[in-house]
Amino acid sequence: MFEYKDASLSGSTSLSDVRPLQAVQSWLTLSPSMPANIRQNLLAGIVVGVIAFPLSIALAVAVGVPPIAGLYTAVIAGGIAAAFGGSRFNITGPTAALVPVLSHAVVIHGPKALPLLGLMAGVMLLVMSALRAGRLVRYIPGTVVVGFTAGIALSIAFGQLNNLLNITGTDASLEHFHARVWDSARHLETVGFTTPAIGALALAILVVWPRLPRARAIPGPLIVVVVTTALTWYFGLDVPTVESKYGAIPQELPSFDAGFIDIGLMFDLLPLAVSVAILAGVESLLSAVVADGMSGGPERHEPDNELRGQGLANVAASLLGGIPSTAAIARTAAGIRSGATSRLTGVVHAVTVLAGVLLVGDVAGRVPMAALAAILLIVAWNIAEVPEVSRLLRKSARGDAFVLVSTILITLFFDLTYAIGFGIIASMVLLLRQLIRVPAAQQLLPDETGHIRQVTPELSALMQSRPDIAFFNAEGVLSFYSAAAFEYELLGQTRNPLILRMKDVHHIDASGLITLEGVVEHRQKSGGRIILTAIQPEISELLGRFGLLAKLGPENVFEHTKDAIASIDLPGGHSPHPHGLPSEDQ
Repeated sequence: MFEYKDASLSGSTSLSDVRPLQAVQSWLTLSPSMPANIRQNLLAGIVVGVIAFPLSIALAVAVGVPPIAGLYTAVIAGGIAAAFGGSRFNITGPTAALVPVLSHAVVIHGPKALPLLGLMAGVMLLVMSALRAGRLVRYIPGTVVVGFTAGIALSIAFGQLNNLLNITGTDASLEHFHARVWDSARHLETVGFTTPAIGALALAILVVWPRLPRARAIPGPLIVVVVTTALTWYFGLDVPTVESKYGAIPQELPSFDAGFIDIGLMFDLLPLAVSVAILAGVESLLSAVVADGMSGGPERHEPDNELRGQGLANVAASLLGGIPSTAAIARTAAGIRSGATSRLTGVVHAVTVLAGVLLVGDVAGRVPMAALAAILLIVAWNIAEVPEVSRLLRKSARGDAFVLVSTILITLFFDLTYAIGFGIIASMVLLLRQLIRVPAAQQLLPDETGHIRQVTPELSALMQSRPDIAFFNAEGVLSFYSAAAFEYELLGQTRNPLILRMKDVHHIDASGLITLEGVVEHRQKSGGRIILTAIQPEISELLGRFGLLAKLGPENVFEHTKDAIASIDLPGGHSPHPHGLPSEDQ
């Protein structure tokens, strides 16, 4: 499993180093009569809620929607996914993984498209849950996961340069990565001093804060928000803030709204909805796997139920003013390190964010945009998994490195769905290339010790005493990718009787059956004899249904290879293959 960095708590802190808000525990007193597990889950939920509040604002701004949409997402999606998901630990809300896809949707279709996009993705996740597709996500190759995550990180990082430096005059309608970067470069002359200074201060705090003794008791992003907001207000600095760009954050409860549903727009959003559903599923299930490992307990998440919970969360959040969401690995880890043991932590996290909206929403509007950009730059650095990418590029096979780089570039310059699709297909092709090199049938010959290693010493001696017989061992899976090599090996033996040992074959597909049938027919037509021995019961049943056992005849199907050898000398003798496991002497 890959090491996921905790982007929300520090500049370079791994998940295993996440620490709770000890300062919160020092001043928060709960009733001594309250059960310990409830008390620690309440504390963990408050910790994660404090972490999620500034991150939800920053991620909404990165997407291009008002901050309240990110906060409502943490509240609604966070609470529902915690209650109905398949993981006790997952913390759900807006995440960096979705930023490129959602910001692309905003550029093309406007902010009002996001609720519909979230609704569609939520329904897709519910369908995936009903089809029990949760377990399929684990088969996505690791290089693809690392690749599209690194591509997302680069997209986020470059996308925040305008806010970090206050670059003005750029064209917000540009949708392609290279066009946006070039547009920002052309307007660098608009950069002033004050905003970059605030951004540099924020970055410095985020990098240095985790290295201070006991500083991790309070998350760096919270310190950045407080310090930069206070400085901006105290000195009256003229820098862009959340409020100046998006207006004041409303201090009110979310309200139901289904007026965004547009059947025509649904068709335009369908590819993006697929991307969001895949990403939400992958990220949430990866988070659940990481959480299971960190918890140390025997209980594991239920992947299909987790997809159900994420689907319900996205549907509800879309109808109540939110944006698409996933489980957040870093916030989930923070909850576990703070003592989370149940779903209560996720619910309390949602309530804590809601309390922040109602109590300090007006203050949150004064946060400098440069501070939020700095937070997201650290998020991007940490999710990019730079050490992992570097190690894979240096030490993995060239084919895997190609898949990794290609996935990164396609994520950046084209589309995440294409990147995942290409990565999976390319990985499958590389796997097939390796499987083809594994012999499907191998002649049984003595090694340097003078023995045939696949069989017992007694059978090895018997086989070596019969040079008039060709002995072959079929291996592994007889399938479309190995059928040609299998046929090539066996058709070269036409004169001598051929005994094909089938003990090591555990699966045959239609291509393999057709190929084996062709080999049998070829030898029968050429007057040669082919005998199958030590067939596994499930393979014997399959060969019988396909008609191959009848074509061979009982005189050419044996349980024991030694009986097959004896039958060569007694053409009329036969010993039908019983429906049981082959004996160990084979």
